[in-house]
Amino acid sequence: MLTIDYLVCQEVTSSVSSELQPYFQTLPVMTKIDAVAGINYGLVAPPTTTAETLDVQMKGEFYRLNHHNPPPFAPPVMEFPAAHDRMVYLGLSDYFFNTAGLVYQEAGVLKMTLTDDMIPKESKFRLTTKFFGQFLPEVAKMFPNMKIQIHISASAPPQLSVQPTGLSFVPALDVQAFAVVTNSSLASLFLIGMSTSGFLEVGARSDRLVGELKVDRLLLELKHSNIGPFPVELLQDIMNYVVPTLVLPRVNVVSITEKLQKGFPLPMPARVQLYNIVLQSHQVSPRVSFPQISPNNSAQ
Repeated sequence: MLTIDYLVCQEVTSSVSSELQPYFQTLPVMTKIDAVAGINYGLVAPPTTTAETLDVQMKGEFYRLNHHNPPPFAPPVMEFPAAHDRMVYLGLSDYFFNTAGLVYQEAGVLKMTLTDDMIPKESKFRLTTKFFGQFLPEVAKMFPNMKIQIHISASAPPQLSVQPTGLSFVPALDVQAFAVVTNSSLASLFLIGMSTSGFLEVGARSDRLVGELKVDRLLLELKHSNIGPFPVELLQDIMNYVVPTLVLPRVNVVSITEKLQKGFPLPMPARVQLYNIVLQSHQVSPRVSFPQISPNNSAQ
């Protein structure tokens, strides 16, 4: 004689095989972002169920499309807050964002070149040796009446940390200035290191993570000079103009954070869209924190 427990178990097993497993197969595993990177959303453990929840642990790791090496750091262990008054919760740790910084820095795409034609014609600031000569006379003496190019690149992968107040990061940049000589070749003037603290404003759409970049005061260090030694503080006003006026607009609109504004796809099953999304940062232990994306409901 068949018991009620046996019949329930058989029905659950059949439902998992016929409905739940095919549904999980619609979850994205490898998602291509651009010509450089993709995101690995593969499962790292079998899904677990309770009477109230279904928990799925995913990798959440950026990787280079043509050179897939594991990052030199491990993901933290995360736990969700006890309250569960929403239908879906998604947690992202520092690991997700820092694997992105590592991949793009190693691929050599975290860089840009600034030229004088990027500056509004009515601006008094110019990328010319004549203008720089007001701060560094040797520039105008050695390279009179020439244009200047500024090359900015990440000297190390940007490190991002999730705080209860939001997402902060500390980028390390190299800023190299060149004079454009008569045959269009470049003559190196100086190399400075530039660091700052920044804040990443992150939001969420129905199936994507989006954001915008902001930075605080710049700290400069002279690494090398071909025009003789000089106090790096002489360049502070120049860089205070260059970064918010030329660099950040290109980062937020044209370059790296275009990817954030376009958004990174979230690991959603087929035919699922999130509504009434709330993004929160949580400190779940002294060492582990993550932004939590929690919609009120989902539609299929």
